[in-house]
Amino acid sequence: MISLLLDCKNAPSDRRGVTLIEIMISFIILCVAAIGAAGIISHGHRETTHDFRRGEALQILVDRMNFLSSLPFKTLNDAIGGTSKKIDSNFKNVSFGKVAVGQNSYEVTAVLKKQPITFNNLMELEFPNKNYVYDKPNTWRFRYKNTRSESFASLTGDYAYAVIKITVDVTPVDGKVVAKEKTYSAITFVCNTE
Repeated sequence: MISLLLDCKNAPSDRRGVTLIEIMISFIILCVAAIGAAGIISHGHRETTHDFRRGEALQILVDRMNFLSSLPFKTLNDAIGGTSKKIDSNFKNVSFGKVAVGQNSYEVTAVLKKQPITFNNLMELEFPNKNYVYDKPNTWRFRYKNTRSESFASLTGDYAYAVIKITVDVTPVDGKVVAKEKTYSAITFVCNTE
């Protein structure tokens, strides 16, 4: 037993300490990894802010488009006056122009334009047609109508087929706006059904 203790006492030690250089290299590796992680987190935050602003812009766009398309044709037509009108300030108690939502601001514009539509080549089903079957288009025969063309012309006031084109644009202008910020647009048409 005594000889075993002496052998252990004289045996070389397998334990090795950590040097200062190893600690410094480990610390540098940790710092580089932390800087990379901070960059990823910063980029993610910037993109999240951009996505949030995009969501706000789309909500404003849908809201203004729903508002304008819900108005009667006569109201829109009276607001236009001539052939087109740009709306960039309050319209019927709804905000256009510069609209603030939280810390972000958006430029909201709408254009109302009388859309010229002409049906020059109106056709109608030709009768008598003994092969005609209402649900089989290959049995239909057409002929041109001999009446004048049906049209909407803002100059003549012919409103037989009156259509107004509505275009709404929303652009972020303030807040944390990134380079090459997009303008979000929507287009719809309102027909005179009155």
